[in-house]
Amino acid sequence: MRILVIEDNLDLRDYLRLALETQGYQVLTARNGEEALGYLNGHPVDVVLTDIFMPEMDGIETIAALRKLFPDIRVIALSGRPGVDYLAVARELGVTRTLRKPFDIEELLAALGEGEA
Repeated sequence: MRILVIEDNLDLRDYLRLALETQGYQVLTARNGEEALGYLNGHPVDVVLTDIFMPEMDGIETIAALRKLFPDIRVIALSGRPGVDYLAVARELGVTRTLRKPFDIEELLAALGEGEA
C-alpha cells in the first residue's frame, strides 16, 4: 500500500514515514497540501494522511481538493489543535477516519487496516 503523509512538522513527518515503512508500507511525504496535490498528479497512492493545520494550503483545503480530484483515495485526517473541532469538519468532507494528536502508532495502523480488503 502506498501512503502519502502530509505534515508540516519535519520530526513528525519523518517519524510517521519510518514507523510505516517498518510495517511494510511504501511512504511518500509532503510538507503541505499544495506540495501533495502537485505530487499526486503523477504518483497514485492508496491513502493520504493529512494534518489539518499547515502553511500555504491547510488540511481542510487539501481534503476538499482531494475529494474533487481523487475521490477514490482514502483520507485520514490528523489534528492536535484544541478548540474548534476541525476533525468534525474533515469528517463532513468525507475523510475515512480522523485521529487526534497525540496518537500512538497502533491507532494509525488500525485506521489503515480498516480499508484493506
